[in-house]
Amino acid sequence: MLARFARGPAIPSLGLGLRALSTTTPTHNFADLARITSSPLPSSFSVALPPTDVEARGYAPGTMALRNDPILDLFTNMLMQHGKKAEAQRHAASILAMVQAATNSPPLPQLHRAIELSSPSVRLLSMRKRAKTVMTPRGLTDRQRARTGIKWLLKSAERGRKGGVKRDDRVAREVLAVLDGSSDVFKRVEEVHKIAMLQRSNINAR
Repeated sequence: MLARFARGPAIPSLGLGLRALSTTTPTHNFADLARITSSPLPSSFSVALPPTDVEARGYAPGTMALRNDPILDLFTNMLMQHGKKAEAQRHAASILAMVQAATNSPPLPQLHRAIELSSPSVRLLSMRKRAKTVMTPRGLTDRQRARTGIKWLLKSAERGRKGGVKRDDRVAREVLAVLDGSSDVFKRVEEVHKIAMLQRSNINAR
């Protein structure tokens, strides 16, 4: 009885059933398979990529300034008079336009460079040491350096005020003078650094 079962037709039919139900049989009709299983087509599978700079920021770096440029904001605030921020922004835009026309290059990096060149690395404090007053050098943070550089740059630009030159023109000319290395700001920066070196022994004075 066992021998007849082994030679019976059940095995071929079982093999056909296995072949019919086999999940390894290749199929080329992916559209039908997707419709049956409600799954996306293989070509639609994708890995989520991080957004590009243009998608995330709305512009390509190097071609447009950051929307919130801290140096430009500080420069605009120091141009502001009587709390008129919109007017200060117009002056800043006018200055940048003149710098761009003169250098034929993006103006914001030029402004950053001019402010950096005008900024001292230290400040001098007057302190009492025993029976005399001494100058004590103190380091500045990046924002303090930028603020001092802008302050000195704007003060140096006041030279043409009596000649009737507009403020925007004076500031733009001073920025170009700093970039050219002919501004008087360099004398002030050099003087502060020289005194700081001479008084470096007082750096720990309190």
